[in-house]
Amino acid sequence: MSDNTHKTVKSKETRRIWRTRRGGALLAAALLAGLAAAPAATAAASSSTHRPVSRGTLVSVTPVASHDAGGVKKFLAERDMATDSVQYGVAAYRLTYRTVDPYGKATTATGLLTLPVGGKHRLDIVSDTHGTMVNRDYAPSVAEDFGRVPSYLNATAGRAVVAPDYLGLGKGPGRHPYMDTGSSVTASVDMLRAARTAADRLGRPLSGDVYATGFSQGGQVAMALGRALEGGADRYFRLKALAPVSGPYDLAGEEIPALFDGRVNDASGLIYL
Repeated sequence: MSDNTHKTVKSKETRRIWRTRRGGALLAAALLAGLAAAPAATAAASSSTHRPVSRGTLVSVTPVASHDAGGVKKFLAERDMATDSVQYGVAAYRLTYRTVDPYGKATTATGLLTLPVGGKHRLDIVSDTHGTMVNRDYAPSVAEDFGRVPSYLNATAGRAVVAPDYLGLGKGPGRHPYMDTGSSVTASVDMLRAARTAADRLGRPLSGDVYATGFSQGGQVAMALGRALEGGADRYFRLKALAPVSGPYDLAGEEIPALFDGRVNDASGLIYL
């Protein structure tokens, strides 16, 4: 093959890759714009047509796991996690609670409340918001797997851990409104409220001090939750520390441009955006 022919083939291949990447990015941008615009466009109408929702009302408490300290160590070690911080056993419960969807309509959601077996009577709270999950059954309140690692790590150290599944994941109805920050925050705040009620019933009251963290999608949710708590979303809960990790904090400024310039793998971009 001559140099000129090779350059022509390479140029065509480059243009093909660019068109694919550009198409994926434009599709992602359109989807994100739709997700962001739809709730805003109907919020005013929803507020006047839907009955007030008793947000955060606890519907049910279902025990889903119980481990002594040795069991916690085994769970963590099987997932290549350090075990030197293990102090107590843990008891985990699926909470079903009332919240609202992106349009303000009443719905329910689920999440995981994990308590230490031992330690102080009154417990500080870690809010752990999970990363992107492609199957509702991967959610913390359902799967005894990696989604529970942060909950068990923090609970075994003596804290209550509140991990919302988000809307449409776990045992909640409907589809998950991916990257809809508003509904992720309301689901997280309402999970805190439901956890307060559940913990009281279980004899382990919550102090109201919240240490918020999350990874990936959950990093963005954690940051937004921290802002909501600081803004007085619920006066009982006080933000004490915030540690969002690797979140998509700037979709328009970073995530979408990265689809054009090759910083994000094409397949990954279509999955996550």
